[in-house]
Formats: sequence, structure tokens, C-alpha cells
Amino acid sequence: MKTVLHITEAFGGGIQTALCSYARSTKDDPIHHNLLARLRPKDNTGMAIQSLFDEVKTVEGGLLAFYRAARHAVKEIQPDIIHLHSSFAGFLGRYLPKGNASIVYTPHCYAFERRDISDLMQNAYMRLEQLGLSRIDVVAGCSERECELALELGAKRAVHLNNYADLPSELINNKAEKSAPPPFNVVVVGRVSAQKDPGFLLETVRSLKAYPEYEQIHIRWLGGGDQEQEEALRKVGIEVTGMIPHQQVMQTLQNADLYLHAAAWEGMPLTLLEAARMQVPMILRIIGATQSLPYPYMVSSPETMAKQIVEFCRHPEHPDYQSALMLFNNDFSADKQRNTLLSIYEV
Repeated sequence: MKTVLHITEAFGGGIQTALCSYARSTKDDPIHHNLLARLRPKDNTGMAIQSLFDEVKTVEGGLLAFYRAARHAVKEIQPDIIHLHSSFAGFLGRYLPKGNASIVYTPHCYAFERRDISDLMQNAYMRLEQLGLSRIDVVAGCSERECELALELGAKRAVHLNNYADLPSELINNKAEKSAPPPFNVVVVGRVSAQKDPGFLLETVRSLKAYPEYEQIHIRWLGGGDQEQEEALRKVGIEVTGMIPHQQVMQTLQNADLYLHAAAWEGMPLTLLEAARMQVPMILRIIGATQSLPYPYMVSSPETMAKQIVEFCRHPEHPDYQSALMLFNNDFSADKQRNTLLSIYEV
């Protein structure tokens, strides 16, 4: 039996979903999953984490309190594996008293990948990632891109630990049997922030207005955030819901005709895996995290995204959409994640 201590400084959003999937995909294997998480005021922790993990400890306060709690947890639990999640936990966790434990690190998008900071700050974050990197036994990247970056930084070993979407059966539609008459419900998901790049979507809408199909399209952004950016989206006709519970997001996404992913940088966005699992056709922006995905409907500019949206509106039931989603889902399965985790944890 292996004991794994997951340590994360950021437990909202995609990291929470990923951690819960690790526990689910290996629930029948000889692994005890323990969790130490720092809770932040705006983090949505609505998932049933108590039933998924053998032990859950949460920390409030600053990073110093978080580090002290992590030290205490390592000494108390004496895990076989310390699995660090996110850049802050990854950095602080390198200086824990590991004992005989192996250290696994999943960045969930390196901080230096951000495009809303200066080159100087990107370089500083990159140098911080290199400090103490020799103490990390495995970087379990959530995308091929993350693995490539880890090796460039000097990691001993990097393994692609795929995410997957674990959804209840009632959310999984057979889109191939559903017609999609106009108006077409087009959905974007996430916090309205620089990372999700609302500016890219604004430019996409401006390009869309040149096509007659624009009148048949209703775009909804499921999420909220920066007030000025929210208002800019509303001015061009995009509905912005504000932050809503994950279950409501999933129910709305389930009924969408098309999902757009326009973020400027990501680790491995879970929402697009959820959309694919629900067989919702997708158009994805080409960024580091998505460039190697097995999916044909990828774009590099707002103009090409607008053209792809129009093409979908003209042929919404084309079988290529569903065949592409089938191949995509095969690459991001629970079985594949489980086998990778067992290999990383050497179970």
C-alpha cells in the first residue's frame, strides 16, 4: 500500500478537478490519497473531497502558515509519495523534510507561461522553477508541453499525466443524434481574466459580424471576473453569467451546440475535456498546451476562429465533428490516467 500526500496551494478550479480525478481513477488500487490544501477566499470547493481522500487537511492564511502545515503533515503522515501541485506548492515543497519519500510535481501550468507579466518576471519565475529541481523525482506534466518545458529546465524525468473528465452519465449526450437548428448556442467557460483572454473573443466577434450567420449565433461566457472586461464582452452582445456553480456550468455546457476555447495560456484545460466528453463540438485556440492535441479544429487567430464558427453553423451535423471527438476522448481516458499514476507512484 502506497501513501500519497497531495499538497496544493491553489485548490480551486481545474486543480481541484484534477486531484479528484486522480483519487477516482485509482480508487481500487493500493493507494491511500491524503490531501493538504490551502483554501483561498474565492476558491470553489464544492466537490465531495471528503469521500474521495483518506484524509483531508485544509489551511487558511499566508504561504508561511501553508509551509508549516505541509512540514507538519509530512512528518505526521510519513508518505511514500509527496505530490506537489501548482507552482507555489511546487517551489515550497522542494524544501520539505522528505525522508524516504519520492517527490512528484505537477505544475498545472508553469507561472512563467503567463502572458500578462513582463519578460523580466517570466525569467524570474523560470529561475525559481530551476531552484531545488534536483529534489524532484518526477515532473508529472498535465500536457506534453509541460513535460517538454520540465526537461528544458533540467528535470530528471518528465511523464505526461493526462487529465480526464469524470462526468455523471446524465451529462453525456449523444450529440450525433441531436439536431442543432439556429440560433446556435456557443459557450466559453472560465474566469474573465487575462489568462482566458476575452480580447481574443472580442476580436472573434468583430470578425463574425461580417458574416450573415452572425445573426444566428448566441455566445455565452460562463464565468465572471474583471468588471471592465465583463462590460466589454456585454457591449458586443456576449452574455456573461458571472461566477456560477460547477454543476450549473456543466448543465449549460451540455446543452451547448459549440464550445470555444480562446485562452492565451493554460496547463491542460479541463473544460475542453468536459466538453469533448459531452460530445460538444469544439474550436480550440492553438497555444502551448493545445498544439499537440489530436484534434483538427484548431485556430491561431480571431479571424480563423470566426471562419470555423461560421463553417460549423453551415454544417452543424457533419460527422467529422463526432469522429474527431471520439479520437480525442480516447487520448484522455480514466484508464490511461490510472496506468500513468501507477507507473509514477511505482505501485
